[in-house]
Amino acid sequence: MKTAFSLVTLRSALVAAVALVASETLVLAQTEPPTGGQGGGNGGQQDGGGRGGRGNGGGNGGGGMGRGFGGGGGGMGRGMMGGMGRGMQDIREAMTPDFERSDIRIFVRQLNLTEDQSGVLESLFVDYETAYQPEADAIMSAMTDIGRNMMRSFMTPERQEQMRQTWESVQQELQAAEANGAMDEEARRQFVRERMQAASEKFAQTAEATGIDAEVKAAMGELLDKMEAWQSRKAQLRENFSSGLKAVLDDDQLSQWPAFDRFLVREKSLPRGRISGENVNLFLVVDDLRLPPEEFTKLEPLFNDYEGRLDAALRARNGYIEESMPRLFKAVQDADVDGAKRIFQRQAELRSAVRDVNEEYRTAMVGALGEGSWSKQLDKAVLTTGWDRIYRATATERMFDEAMKIEGLDPEVLQSIVDLYGSYRTEVSSINDRLKNLAKSEEPASIVREGERFVSMVSQGVSGMARNMGRGFGGAGGETADDPMRKAFDERSAVGERYQERLKALLTPEQWEALPKGRTQGGGGGGFGTAAGMQRMLERIPEDQRKQLMERVDTNKNGTIDESEMNGVREYMREQFQNMGGGGGGGGGGQGGRGGRGQGGGQGGGGSPQI
Repeated sequence: MKTAFSLVTLRSALVAAVALVASETLVLAQTEPPTGGQGGGNGGQQDGGGRGGRGNGGGNGGGGMGRGFGGGGGGMGRGMMGGMGRGMQDIREAMTPDFERSDIRIFVRQLNLTEDQSGVLESLFVDYETAYQPEADAIMSAMTDIGRNMMRSFMTPERQEQMRQTWESVQQELQAAEANGAMDEEARRQFVRERMQAASEKFAQTAEATGIDAEVKAAMGELLDKMEAWQSRKAQLRENFSSGLKAVLDDDQLSQWPAFDRFLVREKSLPRGRISGENVNLFLVVDDLRLPPEEFTKLEPLFNDYEGRLDAALRARNGYIEESMPRLFKAVQDADVDGAKRIFQRQAELRSAVRDVNEEYRTAMVGALGEGSWSKQLDKAVLTTGWDRIYRATATERMFDEAMKIEGLDPEVLQSIVDLYGSYRTEVSSINDRLKNLAKSEEPASIVREGERFVSMVSQGVSGMARNMGRGFGGAGGETADDPMRKAFDERSAVGERYQERLKALLTPEQWEALPKGRTQGGGGGGFGTAAGMQRMLERIPEDQRKQLMERVDTNKNGTIDESEMNGVREYMREQFQNMGGGGGGGGGGQGGRGGRGQGGGQGGGGSPQI
C-alpha cells in the first residue's frame, strides 16, 4: 500500500518557518474566508463486522483556521490563514506511520489470524515501531531546528514590532480614507493590498541586502534532501512490515490479502483528499444511514464495482504523488516552474478522478433507492460529507432552526417562519449547486496555480516569499475580483442577510436577540479584524475547525463571534502561529459495529446488526 507524501508537506514546512514575516496580527487582514479544497474526511476507528468500509480511518483532522496549503488555495494570504493548521496537519500525516498498534485488531479480525500468527504480528509491530519512531522523530526535530534557525535569522523582536506598527499604520490610513464614507469591499481590499505589498517589498529588499536570502535557500535545500530521504525510508519500512506478515499467512489468508489491501488503501488514504468530494467513503456514509434491509439490498449490486473503481483511482493517485516527489523536489531546487506545473497538473487530474468515481456512484446509489426519503437522505449525507463547505448548514439556517424551537411561539408566526425557511432553502439550494459545479473545475485548477506559484516563490528565497505574501493581503488570499466562487459565496451571504431581516420582522426583540446571529447581524460591517468579518470566514471553513474555534472563543455560547470575543480570536490565531500547527487529529469512532468492508464487501462478524 502506498501512502501519499504530498508536496503540501514541503510547502507547509517552509512556509511555517517564514510565516511570521507578516506578524500574527496580519492574519486578520483577510476579508474573505479561505476556499481551499477538501481536507481530511470522516475516518473512525471501527473494526469488525458488518457492511461498509469503516476501517481504521484518518478522522477529522484538527488544526487551525482555514484550509491552507492542503486544498487548492489561492495565494499566500489564504495560506497564512490556514497553513498553520491544515499545513501542519499535512506534516503530521506525512510523519504518521502507515501501520499503528491500533490496527492490530483490524489485521487479526479481517485476516482471521491464529494465535501464533497474532504473536508474529505483534513482533512485527514492535520491530516497525522501533525502527520508525526514532527516525520520524529525528526528521521532525531536524525540520523544527531548520525552521527555528530560519525564523531566528529575520524574526527579531525589532522586526516584529516594525511589522505591528506597519499594520497599525495601514489600519489608521484605512480609517482616515473612510472618514467621509465607507469603501466597498473590493476597494478596501485593493487599498490594503497596495500598502501591504509596499511593506513586503521593503522587507524583501532587506532580506536580499543582509544575506538572509542565501541563508534560507541553503536551509531549504537541506530540508528538501532530508524529506526526500525520509520518503524512501518510510516506503522501505512499510514494505518490510507487509512482507513479514504475508510470509506467515496460509493460502486462504493470502487469497484474502488483495481485498484487505484495498480496505487499507481506502481507509488510510481516502481522508487525505485535497479537493471536495475526493475524500468521500460511500461505504461509510451508507453504514451511517442505517438503511432498512430492503433498501440496503438495492445498493448491494453496486458495492463491488465501486470498491474496484475507487481502489484503482486511489492507487493511481497515491502512486503518482509518491513517485513524482523526487522530481518535484528537484524542480523546486532548480526553479523549474514549468516542470513542477506539469506534475501539479497530473496530481490534480488524479485527485479529480477519485472525486469523479465518488460522484458517479453517489448518483448511481441515489438512483437505485428511487424517489423515497432514503434516496434524499443518502444524497444529503454524501454532499455534506464531501462538500461540507458548500452544503453544511449556513448561519442563516442555524438561525431558522433555533427560531422554530422558541417556546410559546404563536402558531401563525411559527408557520410563517416555516414557510420563510422553505423559501430560503429553495433559493440557496440553486446557489449551492452552482458552487459545487464551480468547485469541480476551480479546486483542481487552484492546486496547479498554488503549486506553480509556490515553486516560483521558493526559488527566490525569503524575498520571494515576502513579495508573494504581500500580493495575498487585502484579497481572499490571492483571489481576484472575478473569482466566480467568491462571487457565488457573496451572493449566498446576501441572500442569507435578506432572509435574516425577514425573520427578524416576525419575532420580538427578545426572541431575536436570543438567536445565534449571522454575518452582519453579529455586529459590525465586516471590515478587517472585526467580529462580522470573522463570521464571514466561519461561514466557509471546515465544520470541525469552526467548532474548534467556537468552543474556544464563543464565551457567551450564542453561536457567533461578538466584538467582545475578538481578543480571544486573536490569541487563538497567535497560538496557531507559535506552535506552527493546529489542534489534534480527528478522533475515532467506537469499536465493533458495522464498517469492515475489507473482505470483498461481505458481511463481517462480530459487529452489531444493521438494524
